[in-house]
Amino acid sequence: MIAFAFLCAATLCAAAPSENALATLKADPIPVVAKPATKAIGQDVPSYIDPVYGTRVFKATDASDLAGATHVRHNYSRRQAFNADNSRYLGAASNGYWVLYDGGTFGMLPRSGEGGALRGLAGDAEPIWHPTDPRILFYNQGMAWYAKDVETDRDTLMVDFTGRLPWPGATQVWTKSEGTASADGRYWAFMATSYSDAKKANTIHGLVTYDREEDRIVGTLDASAFGGAFPDHISISPSGRWAVPSWAFNKALGTRAYPLDFSRSRQLHVMSEHSDLAFGPEGEDLYVFTDYEAGAIRAMDIATGRAFDLLPLYPRSGAGYAAHVSGQAFDRPGWVVISTYADSAEYGRVVPDATLEPMHRKIMLLELKPGGRKLAVAHTRAAANFGGYFGEPQATISRDGSRILFATNFDDGGPPSSFMVLVPDGVYL
Repeated sequence: MIAFAFLCAATLCAAAPSENALATLKADPIPVVAKPATKAIGQDVPSYIDPVYGTRVFKATDASDLAGATHVRHNYSRRQAFNADNSRYLGAASNGYWVLYDGGTFGMLPRSGEGGALRGLAGDAEPIWHPTDPRILFYNQGMAWYAKDVETDRDTLMVDFTGRLPWPGATQVWTKSEGTASADGRYWAFMATSYSDAKKANTIHGLVTYDREEDRIVGTLDASAFGGAFPDHISISPSGRWAVPSWAFNKALGTRAYPLDFSRSRQLHVMSEHSDLAFGPEGEDLYVFTDYEAGAIRAMDIATGRAFDLLPLYPRSGAGYAAHVSGQAFDRPGWVVISTYADSAEYGRVVPDATLEPMHRKIMLLELKPGGRKLAVAHTRAAANFGGYFGEPQATISRDGSRILFATNFDDGGPPSSFMVLVPDGVYL
């Protein structure tokens, strides 16, 4: 394989971006870039520079980081991979373990778990970083949540809900994979569930909101209030004012926002689509989602129900694409990251779309206001052979908006890795 430094010099790689530059979103070509064979070893030398946008991109994970893994990558767009000061980030391995990385060198930091993984985290442990303490990671085990010091790999109990809920049959209190805490880490929203091995079925007992600072259950809602329908997930708005459960394939419920006492609800959408919760430019709670019925990526003010479109999902007749949303830049209110994949034409018969549209195979920053800026960050470099679910880019942004992780396999059909792209200084001014 030709080293990228030589490939870049011989073709049309851009120079490093200026301190405040990102290109306005448009239909750009996607030049070939050699797939980096090894991880980056520091932020002085990028794995490659995006040939069109000039952004610096670093290979941040690799399957070889953990023995027995076929891939290691960040978890999901709605889950924050970076800690409070970006000195650490998390990788989820295909064998169910969680890996800690140095945010400056991209090196795996061995801990006391299997193969050097973090001890105690396995499967969907729902790791959620503390908002201000870069050492602390919260995670779930059944009815309890723990706070882990990632430097010592030691745990302390955050909360045990055993005997504190009106549902004695509950065996797990969690968000079901996609939730997070309020931006200040104080308020949480969970579902209380159980699993019957005999019936091979999950049961939802109810929803609960929790104040971590006061160790207090704020509100509960029995599952009978929503017909016992099992939610796809639940989260809480960045301000901590709204619990937001989402039901898939149930238009009567869809996605709803409840105050923390569950005294009422507002339906935000009739579906459960790719989405995230974000701060608007004035600190308002926004629900940002792919609305395939309306044909747009939209933002809705949870308190008022007012919505506005950000991007069309059908750029022309018969053409479409899929997108993930990350509103995790809580310290940069008013911005969201969108990552796109699986573009098609002729109503899905032609994959990928032969006509490049402005939003195809991209990492984008969108300003959360009508007519706001739409900025291209990087190409994902994956089309028809993106690698299935784990090859989806599922970009997630750091709290301060300075870096973004996205997954890609460079369209070779193989396992993906996470790549970090640095957002130029001054973009948010």
